Amino acid sequence: MAEKSMLFSILRLLGLMALCGVWGCPDARADSWQAGVVRLPFQDAAGQANALVWYPSPASEAPWQVGPFQINASQDAPLAQGRFPVVLLSHGRRGTPLSHRDLAAHLAREGFIVVAPTHLGDAASQPLENDQVRVLINRPRQAIAALNAALGDARFSGHADTGRIGMVGYSAGGYTALIVAGAKPDFARASAYCAAEGLGDGGSCMTWADHTGGASTLASWKPPTEPRLKALVLLDPLAIMFDAAGLVSLRMPVLLYRPQDDTYMKATGNALALARNLPLAPQEAVAPGRHFVFLNPCPPQIAAEQALLCQDAAGIDRVAIHREMEKTIAAFLKRSL
Repeated sequence: MAEKSMLFSILRLLGLMALCGVWGCPDARADSWQAGVVRLPFQDAAGQANALVWYPSPASEAPWQVGPFQINASQDAPLAQGRFPVVLLSHGRRGTPLSHRDLAAHLAREGFIVVAPTHLGDAASQPLENDQVRVLINRPRQAIAALNAALGDARFSGHADTGRIGMVGYSAGGYTALIVAGAKPDFARASAYCAAEGLGDGGSCMTWADHTGGASTLASWKPPTEPRLKALVLLDPLAIMFDAAGLVSLRMPVLLYRPQDDTYMKATGNALALARNLPLAPQEAVAPGRHFVFLNPCPPQIAAEQALLCQDAAGIDRVAIHREMEKTIAAFLKRSL
């Protein structure tokens, strides 16, 4: 009996080795992965842009600075052996991939390749696009262009598991993720909301505003989609332009976060409406604080200048919130991809 058991174990091991030869296997040192990061240029119709790509690495991390930001990942570190799921990460309005640097590094340590584009015309410390209609149109295209650039890059092409792709989007990045996943926007709905029940919803309607001048452009727009997406993580997403009809084809696992305090961006028009209208019930989570609690804790220099983005109410521990959120997101993506 023992001989049969040993023979079965050997055959099973040989079978796994054969599969690894075809499909690739995870690094045997998965418990010791560290985060590496590289800058990846990509071409967009609006010009050349850059993405940051975080990834699992066997090399020890060497933190470094970009202006006031500390990046807890090694520049140009070697990539770990194996095939890894891919996560596309879209920042919020006038944000930056560095706004979510700790989440990206955590996911890299957990075995994900994270592709985070800088959205041209809607990014901090870069020229801003005056026409918000162009921003809404450009964002999804730029996200897909960054993903394709990473998947086609020699450093990642042999390690990226294109059958396991997810996306994380914060605020306007949530809008971006929904479009890329195949949701159909109704911009007349957004205008109607901002003219009526959304009058006090500055966070949503400042981003959208009333762009009747671009109505014809939006009416003829055919949003680009990425059919390989398998799961979404939405962090207080801008969603006032999506109703049940526009979400009907979005049948994938969704982790939907909203803040406990929705005074900046109303949950009734965004996260709560989205949860109600998605064809499959999302996994919902509520984070203490306001809309900006989903940004990484600010360096002191920025915190002194950007109170709205950086300062939380008494008792809100943004560092602890992010540690818990990172674990929840990683577990969701491992389960869903």
